[in-house]
Amino acid sequence: MLFCHGFMSVIIFASFYLSYCAMEKLKKQNVFGMSTKILLQSSIVNGVVHQATTAFIRVRALYHAIRFFRDPCSIQFPSASCFCEGILYYHTNLFCSVVCLSLFLDRLASFYIHKFYKSVPKKAAYTFIVIQILIPALVLCWVFHDAIYTGYVPLCNYPPKNSSEKFYIVNATRIGILWIIAAASIVHFYQSFRHEKRIIHEKYDTNARYNAFENLLSSRAVCWIICIQAVCLGGTSAIPSIFKIYRGSIPTAWFHGAIAFATGLTYANFFVPIVITFETNRIIRLRRSRIQALRRQTNDYDYIHDFKALMESSYKKVHPKTS
Repeated sequence: MLFCHGFMSVIIFASFYLSYCAMEKLKKQNVFGMSTKILLQSSIVNGVVHQATTAFIRVRALYHAIRFFRDPCSIQFPSASCFCEGILYYHTNLFCSVVCLSLFLDRLASFYIHKFYKSVPKKAAYTFIVIQILIPALVLCWVFHDAIYTGYVPLCNYPPKNSSEKFYIVNATRIGILWIIAAASIVHFYQSFRHEKRIIHEKYDTNARYNAFENLLSSRAVCWIICIQAVCLGGTSAIPSIFKIYRGSIPTAWFHGAIAFATGLTYANFFVPIVITFETNRIIRLRRSRIQALRRQTNDYDYIHDFKALMESSYKKVHPKTS
């Protein structure tokens, strides 16, 4: 267990630095639409809060483990003493999943109602953020409204015993929805890819081409973020579920050790800032090359237009109209 806490602490504190870098990158580089940018920033802030909560829970558990090393029965925590940390932990956990839904809907709106959505980016983003706060709050009200905080838990991110079943239902439903969103985001990215190729062949308007290209890049970044969340949360949630099925034949220490490692959102909060930073740098590079290409195309078009006008003028001089 000590190794687990040490390993997760490294992941958590590394994620703080990565989140700072990603936030600075988003602040300084205007590569995403306003609404997408605000939603990504809300995701990073939520990730930092979640990581800080997780770090506090683990430091507290480590202190208990050291303090009561010779008295294992006293290592566990009363559920009542974990109320605040537990609520904050679960709210930020669910918030993260709703962010994925918001980002996906944001991409759909940018694709299908681009002109209208572009006129209300901040209002749309703040509406999504309010939804991201309310949905987890309502879910937690349902899960914990009848919770009895009289037992003991190994870590403060464990739900009370009588709320465990509802918690597992919420978690399984959340993971299923997240996988659906991930699959839909992949489909949408493919649609954006085909749309951008079609725009290149059908339209010569520079703005239309560039907007399609920017939408493609943003959709790709969002798709990566959603898929990473789905893989991290889905992969790690399977471990406790499997262990729960065979809990009778698995030693208790193994069971709790596996759950201590299987904190998918901790890994997701480590990888998402990396993806945001990487995709931002990639978008900057690709935008620069695309702008240069569009500028060359525009110059070529102007040259052809001027050449055509010159030829028509020369033709009129050689073959003047006779009245």
